[in-house]
Amino acid sequence: MSLKSVAYVVATAFMMGGAFAAEPLRDEATGLAVLPPEGYEASRAEGDARYAVVFAVQKANEAETGCKIAFQAAPQNAGLSQAEINAFTQKKEWTELIRATLSLRYDVESVMPFEQGGLAGAAVVADFKSTEGEPKAAELRSYLVLIDTPKGRTTVVCVGDKAGFEGRKPEFEAIARAVSPPR
Repeated sequence: MSLKSVAYVVATAFMMGGAFAAEPLRDEATGLAVLPPEGYEASRAEGDARYAVVFAVQKANEAETGCKIAFQAAPQNAGLSQAEINAFTQKKEWTELIRATLSLRYDVESVMPFEQGGLAGAAVVADFKSTEGEPKAAELRSYLVLIDTPKGRTTVVCVGDKAGFEGRKPEFEAIARAVSPPR
């Protein structure tokens, strides 16, 4: 194991050591839950009609950065087992579909496998595409996690300043791992 890998493991373990001091948040109707890491607060947030529930997970002083966690029901998944869904997420076609879909709004840097508690998905690092009227977009980077279950898709979208993103990424990963998707 390289020194960088050891440092990452130690930093993650340190962060997770006190990670569960915050108040958990659960949506009873869907089962979506999050237990935010220490220093973060979870609250219900506004979403659009596609989502059954949206949570915001942020540090107290954040306004434009932090994470949103959303659940979107997917009735078409109901006939699939979790094992079938996990197997599909390992295929190149799924990775390409995620990349193509997100490319409408983002310049996708990477799409990597993400596994948690028997659920497989994707972790994506991406930059917002420049759009008129959003000058700050070029200064932000996103960490997205997408996990499908027979009930639907849970999406975690974390946004941080591009300059400090690598320092925040382990925090964003900890938030994604603190999410319990509906099963």
